[in-house]
Amino acid sequence: MVGNELPDGDREDGALERLLTIPQAARVLAVPESWLRERVRLRRVPHRRLGKHVRFSSADLELIVERAAQQVVVPARRTFYGRQGLR
Repeated sequence: MVGNELPDGDREDGALERLLTIPQAARVLAVPESWLRERVRLRRVPHRRLGKHVRFSSADLELIVERAAQQVVVPARRTFYGRQGLR
């Protein structure tokens, strides 16, 4: 460690960041546990594995929310020019 660098997960006050379990993270995200477990299984959400245990940091949860944000696309305005030449 050089200078002021902190190991991953450490806070400036010296305490380690608390990692959340799947049930805890699901409550924070307001999603069903089954939804979160499936995304972990498919490796579609950021998470950490401590052996067989899955845990989430606050940064992981922020990324999950950020990636879930959907862009609202306004369809191009269509104009009707009418049919010409048809009677």
